[in-house]
Amino acid sequence: MYQVVQPRILCMGTGALKSLEMILGQMNPQKILIVTGPNVQRLGILQKILSAMGNYASRAETFINPCPEPDVNIVEECSKVVQEKGFDLIIGLGGGSPMDVAKGAAVVAVHGGQMRPLLGRNQLIRKGISTIMIPTTAGSSTETTQAVVVNVPEEGTKKSIWDTRIVPEVALVDPELSCLMSPKLTAETGLDALVHAVEGHTSRFANPLTRMYTGEALRLIGRYLYRAYKDGSDMEAREGMARAATIAGIAMTNSGLGAIHALALVFGHKGFTHCQSLAVLAPWVMQFNYIGHEELYTEVAEALGEEIRGLSAQEASQKACDAVRRLLEEMCISPYLKDYDIEDVQALALMAHRGGQRLLPMNIREVGEGDALMIFKMAFGYA
Repeated sequence: MYQVVQPRILCMGTGALKSLEMILGQMNPQKILIVTGPNVQRLGILQKILSAMGNYASRAETFINPCPEPDVNIVEECSKVVQEKGFDLIIGLGGGSPMDVAKGAAVVAVHGGQMRPLLGRNQLIRKGISTIMIPTTAGSSTETTQAVVVNVPEEGTKKSIWDTRIVPEVALVDPELSCLMSPKLTAETGLDALVHAVEGHTSRFANPLTRMYTGEALRLIGRYLYRAYKDGSDMEAREGMARAATIAGIAMTNSGLGAIHALALVFGHKGFTHCQSLAVLAPWVMQFNYIGHEELYTEVAEALGEEIRGLSAQEASQKACDAVRRLLEEMCISPYLKDYDIEDVQALALMAHRGGQRLLPMNIREVGEGDALMIFKMAFGYA
């Protein structure tokens, strides 16, 4: 038995933004808070959203989230604004950070204003304020998930609220909003989508429906990520990546993740971005994971466009790892820890293993301390 949760309304494709006023008319909110970031405001995307809202723009106010990686404090600050002003709809606009703040504030505001007691699985006692998510990147997939992920500063790690009541009411995905992403941001967010697809496909809790989504996401990413990175105006590539990120998110929020995300949590206090953390672990965790699960990783290799005819199961699985490493290098993202001024690999690996226990049970292969150390040594370039 398995279940699949996703937004009630999923509006996708070039020009999807034009449907925003109609969607708002169906919901009829009286007070709307738009949570976004300074870059979205600077690039004029916020003004596009306000224009698309039509008459509902007069009911909207804006909360600017300054944090590239959100933490519990900014979510609580936003929830306080929601409580004090009585907003009945929150729009998350931007990448994963403002969308996580929007989703977090929507539930924290109706649970007393404190986020820490809600961290973990199924800690909510009621649904939050309705939310609409409008991504401007193609990678975080936050517009589809049942999670809010934040830094907890005093613990030096990331934690999440995980509950089906987190899933947004509406996800509006218009690839035209992603055209202003730089090549670097295109690469990093695309990598996030790629890892969601790989881990969603190979997770211990994947099911036939989620693998239908991840298989298509992998095919789209293999075809379009590098094209979008090389030419941001390539709308076919932008649309392909927007679709890939969204369906990969639907898959992974239902199937779970794995050791790439689990072990990457340790890099938060090292100054890594989320995408850099994934980059230095993805090929090496995949190389560890495919042993005993060659069929799944052969599917990943084939979906990414690798030629596998005539290869053994092990050779085909290795092709999946090689494809990811090659893609990273083509987009100037190093998959080697030695390029990030990391020295004490052993201590870092043990810390990563301890900190990743929330996600490691989802991984297709059991990861012990010794396994984590081996993965980190491969990532450094020792093996």
